[in-house]
Order: sequence, then structure tokens, then C-alpha cells
Amino acid sequence: MSTDPTSSGPADPARRRVITGLAASAAGAAGLISRSGPARASSAALPNPADCGIDHIVVVMMENRSFDHMLGWLPGANGMQQGLTYLDSSGSPQSTFALAQNSAYGFQGCGHADPDHSYQAGHNDYDNGLMNGFLQPQPLGDLFPIGYYQRGDVQFYSACADNWTIGDSYHTGILSCTLPNRMYMHAGQTDRLSNTLTISTLPTIWDGLIANNISCKYYYSDTPVIALWGLKYILKEPITHPLKQFVADFAPGGTPPAVSYVDPYMGLFIGESLGTSWDDHAFADIRDGQCFLNYIYNIVRSSPAWDRTLLIVNYDEWGGFFDHVPPPTGPVSPAEAALGNDGRLGIRTPLVVIGPKAKRAHVENTQLDPNSILNFIGWRFGFTPPGVRATTSINLANILDFSSTDNSAPQFNVSYNGATGPFPLTAPFTPPQRGAAGTFGGACPIFNNDEQPEVNRRNQTHYIELQELQKMGQQYGLSYD
Repeated sequence: MSTDPTSSGPADPARRRVITGLAASAAGAAGLISRSGPARASSAALPNPADCGIDHIVVVMMENRSFDHMLGWLPGANGMQQGLTYLDSSGSPQSTFALAQNSAYGFQGCGHADPDHSYQAGHNDYDNGLMNGFLQPQPLGDLFPIGYYQRGDVQFYSACADNWTIGDSYHTGILSCTLPNRMYMHAGQTDRLSNTLTISTLPTIWDGLIANNISCKYYYSDTPVIALWGLKYILKEPITHPLKQFVADFAPGGTPPAVSYVDPYMGLFIGESLGTSWDDHAFADIRDGQCFLNYIYNIVRSSPAWDRTLLIVNYDEWGGFFDHVPPPTGPVSPAEAALGNDGRLGIRTPLVVIGPKAKRAHVENTQLDPNSILNFIGWRFGFTPPGVRATTSINLANILDFSSTDNSAPQFNVSYNGATGPFPLTAPFTPPQRGAAGTFGGACPIFNNDEQPEVNRRNQTHYIELQELQKMGQQYGLSYD
């Protein structure tokens, strides 16, 4: 068994590991390239929170993509794309490849199995630090998990790389699937290891905001994750609102809250597995995701509150896609340990930080996680955020430039063959209709081949989970207009 590189402390997340068929010849052995470890920003220079120049924090959480898969092309970042090789379940080596240029995958991956991203699959991917298990759960011949997108494929991220901060050492809260990680974004910990739908009683960042009379809103498109807390944030503390309210709140004459969470359309009305969601979950057309993020950016940069706003884009988890950096560990509560959570953070995902106090055209390699964002919120508004990592995760404030006086907000040309998705580029930013066929890839076709039963099984499991979550929201009075 291989030695766990994080067993004696957090791993150096900048180490490069090339996976090339471990049981083959010398040419098929795993190589390791060293580079200096990630910078750890000092908190000594932080200003008085009330004077930091940020009064509005907007957090957008996308779905299921890894850093190397989406941003491994980024110059100056610890990314890898070309030249990696992984063993499939038959033991045959398979090479990483560009998805958009491959007609069998393109911008959606239609007809291929949703890469496994369960707790067990994540630990299999990690494989004691070897980072080599990504193809093991896939049907033979299905290489979706080791494909990648290039600079020209991800136009919003390319523009952000030229203008804002990209984090290359952001790890999600737990090496598991969607809901445990989304719990981390709200609560700084989790009370589940899989996508179960039991009502949570965990304290959240919303509790601290509400107790301190700080304005806050959670905006949903079709799947209200916050319904996992039952009536609490829907009726008792009515902070839950549809996406159109986010548009109104940040428009001239609106009242933007101090803290906003925005969840994208997850495709529930006709099924995320059909590929019409905006969230980047497997089978979504990532061009829709890029245009959706540009839509949110345009709303924020056009707002009267722009000069006092920080926009943060992250992902709930890696979605089963390849990444070469072993995730470190973090502390967990006794209750989490009792669940079986070993404290392993999730595989790296993209992180984008946008706003007048964000560093310009900057790659940030400080190790960050969801609790870093919660710590930033708590620091800014004067309360202790939830979760035992409040004392260990680096405050996101440490990567900002509070001395900046540049309030410019460049407009990005994010379009594909002249199309910008269903998203308007200028005010009034009317939210597009959900559930319609996507502007780009549209609904995924059905493939009648040997892989289709497994594709259908995985899709149906995920769809049922989202459907039940939507029903919970409806039960508590949410509408989906």
C-alpha cells in the first residue's frame, strides 16, 4: 500500500503527480514533480472589518467540476491537463484529452456515465495520495472523467483569469458528493456523508447573520438546498427568494443584502440528466454555465453596490473529474467523526474572486476551503462562523487587496458562435425561462448502446434526489415561477 502523503500533516497541494499506468514498465510508473508549496497569506495586514470597503458578499456555488478539468490550462497555476494517463477498470492506460474537440463528448458528455462522486468513489480517486482512481467506476471505453476543457472553451473563466483572482488551491469541505458539501457551505460542517434528505439541525452562517441583524438572502432557481433545514429559513426566518429577487435587489433602487448565496438552475423541470441546467453538473452544456456566470457578474458589476461588493464563485465538489493534487485533511466535529467522516477535504475545484478588492489578473495558491468563505463573512460582520474549522481554515480576507482603489469592472465578451445563452447582457437582466432546451447543446440525445443502462441508473438516482428536494421546498411554500 502506498504511503499517505498527508498522514503527518496537510499535504503540499502544489505537488504534481503524473499517473501513467502504475503496473506497467518504467515508462508507466507514476512521476512526481516538485514545486514550492502554496503561499499562506498573513492576517497581520487586515484592516478593521467595518472599514475594509466590502459591504456585500455574493457566493455562487456551481456543480461538480475539478480544477484540472476546467482550469488546468491556466498559466502560473498548479494545473495539469495534457500528458496524463490513467488506468481504466481493465488495467489499460488511457490518456487525458480535450473534450470540446472530441465529437463523442463535446461540451456536455452526453451518453456517458455521470462520473461517480460518492464518498467511497472520492476516496478511491484519492487512493492514498496517488490520485489515480478516476476511471475505475466508469464503464469500459467511457473516458469522460479524464477529459478537460481548454482556455477557449471556458470564456468566462478565461476573462476572469485576465482580470480577477483565480484560486488554484481551493478544496471543498468533504471528499464526497453534493449535499454533504453544500452543508459545508452553509454550516461549516456536515451531518451526512451522502445525498440523504433528512432535516438538518446544524447551526449555519445564516444564524450568525440573523442574530447580529445582518441582512442576508438565499436565492434559488429550482432546487432550494436550504429546504434541508425545513421551515427554518423559509417561513420562520424568511431569507429564501427566487432568482428574480436577486436581480431586483442588485438593480438601481434595490436593496442588496450584506450576504447573498445564489444557486443556479439545476435542470429539475425536465431533468438535469437531459443537459439543460446552468450549473455545470455532468451533461449540462458548460457554455450555458459560462454564460450564466457572466450574467450574474453583469448584474453585480452594473449594480450601484458594485464598488462595495465581492463576488465569489466556487463549486460544491469535483464531480468525479480528474485532478492531480491530493486533498489535505482538516478537523471535524465529534459528530462528523462518528458518521465516518475522516476529515479529508474534497478534490480541488475552481475558485474565482471578483470585485474592486480582489487582486487583478492573479493566481492565488493559498489553501482555501468553504470555511475560508464563512470565516470571511464572520470576520466582516463581527461574529464567529460555524464549524470547527473556524479556527483552522484561512480567512478569505487574507487573499484580497484592501488597498485597491480601482473600481473598474470590465465587460466580458462571453459568447459562443455569437450566442450568449438565454441570458441577457444588459439591464434589466430579466431571468431567462427555466426548463427550455438550452441555447447550446440542448437536451442530451439517448444512446442505445451497452453503456446506456448504467447511464440511466446514475441519472435516475440523481434526478430523484433533486426532485425530492424540490418537493420539500414546495411543502414549505416555495414557488418556482
